[in-house]
Amino acid sequence: MGMIMWELTTGCKPFANVEHDIHLVYKILDGERPKITEDTPECYSDLMKSCWDPNP
Repeated sequence: MGMIMWELTTGCKPFANVEHDIHLVYKILDGERPKITEDTPECYSDLMKSCWDPNP
């Protein structure tokens, strides 16, 4: 859900600038997330981060 929220706020696909391969999978499993843009409302940003939390 957090990635969909990120896509809605940016208008971009997450990790569009990198190859979608096993290396990206491991980075995401290690906690890598796309940068939240500065114009994202704080309440929306907090909810997005909560979705990304491994222990929500």
